[in-house]
Amino acid sequence: MNRIGQGRTADIFEHKEGRIIKLYKKDFPAEAINQELFVSMLACSLGIRTPEPFGHTELDGRNGLIFQRISGASLLDLLTKKPWAVTKYSNLLANLHAEIHAYEASELNRKQKKLLCESIQRAPLLTEQEKAKIIRYMEELPEGNRLCHGDFHPDNVMFDGSCWILDWMTGMSGNPAGDVARSVILLSIGSMPDGTPAPIKLLAQFLRNKLKSAYIKEYLRVTGQDYSTIDKWIMPTAAARLSEGVPQDEKIKLVSIIRARLAERPKIHHL
Repeated sequence: MNRIGQGRTADIFEHKEGRIIKLYKKDFPAEAINQELFVSMLACSLGIRTPEPFGHTELDGRNGLIFQRISGASLLDLLTKKPWAVTKYSNLLANLHAEIHAYEASELNRKQKKLLCESIQRAPLLTEQEKAKIIRYMEELPEGNRLCHGDFHPDNVMFDGSCWILDWMTGMSGNPAGDVARSVILLSIGSMPDGTPAPIKLLAQFLRNKLKSAYIKEYLRVTGQDYSTIDKWIMPTAAARLSEGVPQDEKIKLVSIIRARLAERPKIHHL
C-alpha cells in the first residue's frame, strides 16, 4: 500500500477508490481507536463535514479504521503557501470551531473536566501541590455539554473547496471555552507535526501570532463570548498538555505559563 501521510499515532495509506486506511502504531490502545470511530460517526450524523468512517480493519498486526478519502490540502499547508491569506484562513478556522460547539454531545462518555483532571495528575515537571491547586481551580470552572474536538488546529482541517474536520480521537463533551483554550495554546506554542520541513516550521512560527489573534477575534465575534471565559481555561489545559509527550522545549514553555498563573491573582492574560 502507498503511504500518503503519517503522524504521531498513525500512518495513512491509500485504500480502494475513495477511501483511506488510518493504521495506528502497534500496541496503540483499542479504546482510543473505538473512541475515534464513535465520535467520527456522531460528527457525521450531526451533519458536520468530516470524512465518513466505514469501520475497523487490521493489517500486519496493526489496528486501523477506514475513512472516506479527502483530496485536498490542510489549512496548515495552505497557510505556508499563502501566508498573505492568514486572516482568511484564521476566520475559517474560527467559524468551523464555533459550528462544532453549536452541537450538544451529552451522550459522549468522555467528559472534559474528568479527562483534564486525569491528564493533570499524570503531568511531569509539576509538583503534587501544584497539580492539586490546578485541579481545585478547574473544578470551579463551569461545566458544559457541547461537542468539543479536543485537538483543533490548522493541520486537522482539510480544504478541497469545502472544509473537512479530521481526527476526532480526542472528541469529548464539555465547555467550548476549554476547547478554544486548547487551540490557543496549540497556536501559541504547540510543536509542529513530525516530519514538517524546517522552512515550513520557520514560516509557521512567523505566522503564529497573526493566526492566533485573528482566530480569537473571529471566534469571539461569531459566538459573542468574552475572552475572559477562554482565558480561565488556559492554566488547566496547559497542565494537561504536559502529559502528552510533547518536546522538552514546549514543556518548558507550558510550565512557565502555568507557574506564572499560579503565582498571580486572577487576571486576563493574552498568550
